[in-house]
Amino acid sequence: MPKKDPIARAEYGRLYREKNKDKLRAYRQAWRKANPDKRAEQNKRYAKKHPDMLRDKTNRWKKANPERAAAVSRKTRQKCKARILATKAKHRANKRNRTPIWANKDHLWMIKEAYELAILRAKLFGFEWHVDHIIPLNGKLVSGLHVIENLQVIPGKENLLKNNKYVN
Repeated sequence: MPKKDPIARAEYGRLYREKNKDKLRAYRQAWRKANPDKRAEQNKRYAKKHPDMLRDKTNRWKKANPERAAAVSRKTRQKCKARILATKAKHRANKRNRTPIWANKDHLWMIKEAYELAILRAKLFGFEWHVDHIIPLNGKLVSGLHVIENLQVIPGKENLLKNNKYVN
C-alpha cells in the first residue's frame, strides 16, 4: 500500500473496498450487532447535528411511500396510545381551565376563526401553520389565557422552535 502519496492511497482504498464489499459489509453488520449502545449514541449525535436534513429525508420518504408511512404512523399511535391520550386530555383540560368565564360566544367564535385561518394558510402556502399562544398556557414563569388576544397564527416551524416559552 502506498503510504505517502494521498492520491495513490485513496485509489488503493477504493479498489480494496470494491474487491472486499461482502467482507466489509459483514464486518459492519457484526460491529453494529455487537455495539448497539455505541450505534444508538452515533445516531443521536448525527440526528442532533443534522435535524433539517433528516426531517426533509423523512418527508421525502413519506411522500414516496404513503401506504407504508400510514402503517408506521398507525403502529406508533397504537404503541403509544396511552401516552397520546393522556397528553391530549391534559392539553384539553389546560385549555378549558385557561378559558375565562367571561369569554362569550363572539369571543369563542373568533378563537375558532384563528384555527380555521391556520388551516387556510396551510392550504395556500403549502406548509403547516399553528395557532400559538403568545403567553403559553403552561409557562414556567407566567401562564396565559386561552383568549383571542393571546393567540397568533404562525408557521409551524416557528412555533415548534418557540416551544413552551414566552418570547417578547
